[in-house]
Amino acid sequence: MRARAWAATVVLLLCAGQAAAFNMHREIYREKSVYRNILVEEGEGYRCMTFGVRDGRQGCIYLADPKRLTLLYSRSYFASFFAVPAPRRVLVLGLGVGTMPMALRAFDPAIQVDSVELDPAVVKVAKEHFGFREDRLSRVYVNDARVFVRKQRRLGVHYDLVMVDAFDVRYIPEHLLTREFMAEIRDVLNPGGIVAANTFSNGPLRRYELATYQSVFGAVMTVQPPQSPNRIILAGRDGLPAAARMRDNARLVAPQLRQFDLDADYLLSALKPAARVTDVRPLTDQYSPANLLLAK
Repeated sequence: MRARAWAATVVLLLCAGQAAAFNMHREIYREKSVYRNILVEEGEGYRCMTFGVRDGRQGCIYLADPKRLTLLYSRSYFASFFAVPAPRRVLVLGLGVGTMPMALRAFDPAIQVDSVELDPAVVKVAKEHFGFREDRLSRVYVNDARVFVRKQRRLGVHYDLVMVDAFDVRYIPEHLLTREFMAEIRDVLNPGGIVAANTFSNGPLRRYELATYQSVFGAVMTVQPPQSPNRIILAGRDGLPAAARMRDNARLVAPQLRQFDLDADYLLSALKPAARVTDVRPLTDQYSPANLLLAK
């Protein structure tokens, strides 16, 4: 039974940058923004946004139930609540179609969510075609993610949870993959705060990313459900809670997760400690050959 919710989602959509298990057959909207080509399509009951390349989906909704989390990685993000079960303020880097900010507000209407998106056209598309709405506690800021984090650090603004989901056409921008940026994220976390980052589970950057997070945060964990090409990296400003505390927190938030058809126990089983990476260098502002690694 626990695997059923994940299995049902696998046939829907895998992740940003991967082809979906359903076909888009109707174009809804197209725009060439300053940063990318944006395409909105529908098919088989879903609506998706892509950047430049067909089947490279950045976000989707199920039209009959927009609240449903159709992306495996977006469901995996909720494992972060096992480390910080009652966040008061959350920072989301990368808006996409607005699924995660809306899910956070549904999880707990008292959560304050700051979302950051580089491209104003993406914000417009999320509002006009995917039902994203700002409200008193949920605001979106058009800015570069790293610039925004630095600004918040200077202002003394802190978060209980930072979610990194800043994909472009190919992958995460290089300046958001370095040790210096992760140190800046650490500096805007409250005591006990957590960062949760969406990355690919395979590929040339996999070990470099882990090495970089470990160089800043020490021990990290990953969430990777079966058949998913994405993983969520979890790290804590002060380390991650012990396994027993994570289990207790999972039981605490289980009722809230059911509204998203998520089984807390099964999600907990997908959360694993990451082995220490020692055979590659952490990425830094001076050493960040992400483009070369991706080209291999």
